[in-house]
Amino acid sequence: MISRTAAGSAIRTLTRTTTQNTKPLPRTYLQAQSQLRQYSSSSNPPSATGVFYKTFTRPVAKCLLTALFVYQVVYWGWSKLEVDEIKEERQAEITKLEAQVRALQVKKEKEAEAAAAAAAAAAATAVASNTEASPDSQKKKGWGWW
Repeated sequence: MISRTAAGSAIRTLTRTTTQNTKPLPRTYLQAQSQLRQYSSSSNPPSATGVFYKTFTRPVAKCLLTALFVYQVVYWGWSKLEVDEIKEERQAEITKLEAQVRALQVKKEKEAEAAAAAAAAAAATAVASNTEASPDSQKKKGWGWW
């Protein structure tokens, strides 16, 4: 088993050698590119167009994507509201038409009852008129004795 002091000294030695031999890592891609350009053989400075695009491409893309996302959310919301409104209008029309159908059915039933009552009254008057007829009409006609 290794003693504590030996393990601690080994770790310290490893950290010293690794930190002394490595360069600090660049923070961004652009910083890495700028370090590479310092060591390149050409001494031409980067073009203004290239610098502009390297600087502003990412923020413009973020704004564009955010605008597209907001547009899609608003469009979806608007479409949903329109669909809800159309559904409400159709449901109101269906309710109105159902009420009209019920009213017409009630009217038809009343007319049928009135017609049945009128037919019954007509039959009753016909029967009453037959019973009130003269006694001569009450005689049997046909093959009688006289």
